[in-house]
Amino acid sequence: MNKHTVIKPADIRRPSVFRQPDSMMYADNCRELQAAAARGEVELHAWTRGSYPGQSLGDRLPGVRTVGFWDARYTQSWGLGRHCNEGFKIAYLARGNLNLVVDDRTYDFEQGQFIVIRPWQLHSIGNPVVDASRLLWIILDAGLRRPSEAWEWPSWMVFSNEEARTLGGLLTQNNQPVWDGGADLCRAFEAVPSILLGRTPEDGETRLKVAINTIMLSLIDRMTEQAPKLDPDLSTSQHTVAIFLRRLAFALGEDWSLDSMAEECGLSRTRFSEYCKRLTNMTPRQYLQHLRLEEASRLLKTPGRNSITEIAFSCGFNSSQYFSNAFRKRYGHAPNVAATFSG
Repeated sequence: MNKHTVIKPADIRRPSVFRQPDSMMYADNCRELQAAAARGEVELHAWTRGSYPGQSLGDRLPGVRTVGFWDARYTQSWGLGRHCNEGFKIAYLARGNLNLVVDDRTYDFEQGQFIVIRPWQLHSIGNPVVDASRLLWIILDAGLRRPSEAWEWPSWMVFSNEEARTLGGLLTQNNQPVWDGGADLCRAFEAVPSILLGRTPEDGETRLKVAINTIMLSLIDRMTEQAPKLDPDLSTSQHTVAIFLRRLAFALGEDWSLDSMAEECGLSRTRFSEYCKRLTNMTPRQYLQHLRLEEASRLLKTPGRNSITEIAFSCGFNSSQYFSNAFRKRYGHAPNVAATFSG
């Protein structure tokens, strides 16, 4: 991100940034899939914890948020909207093709490929159309929400220290979401459905541990073979701040302070401010005000808009008078003039 970069929101959905799984960043992220399964449009089987749909894992398989698969028999008009997950999403497309969007970039997700989505990456799958497809997935929580944090794999995973370091680098120091699969990875993933269909979490836990370890070891091989260029800068605190600043445009109505912004990034006020200035050439407060005024200006030009006072509060201003003064200072005229121009 260069100086003076202005980051515009891609849609009106409001994700949180790096907060815990009870935040809006993660809420209802499988609602569309649940509804499609209830309508009989897609066959869904999963063992899960938290808000993910499926059979509860209880205290088994710590670190697994969900493991499962869907079978969509025909083209359907739903999809998984933009969301983040409480862990690394690793999914293999056994049949069909799906549209994938990761951080506002669109990809073709094709049969025989797998995807790796990091916890901080906003993404959608098949939105709004899901073609006939068979998708298998695991979401593994390695204990991090920010790219600058240290990962920690569940103790039941059998990685050597070297394999763990290799996997950690592959997952956090490149942003490539789509990878070519192979016969070994396909076989490893296809071991999962028989376990989910034929057993319960009580008597299938050990078999699923073996299957997931096999998948992850095959994953390391496939990613290493494709020789991604690793970028250590992607696992730095500055990159964490850059992601936060991109998401800030979705959360302008919150009562942000310097402390709360720095806390979202796991940094001190001073370090957060330094990174923000480096990325935007503005202080955090200046950049927040900049985004709020940009959004207010856009809303004032929207047909059927709310009142100026309502727009001011929705963009995070505490009073209409303060908003009016800030708007005039920025644009050289009052908000009601901007509203008139839009008419």
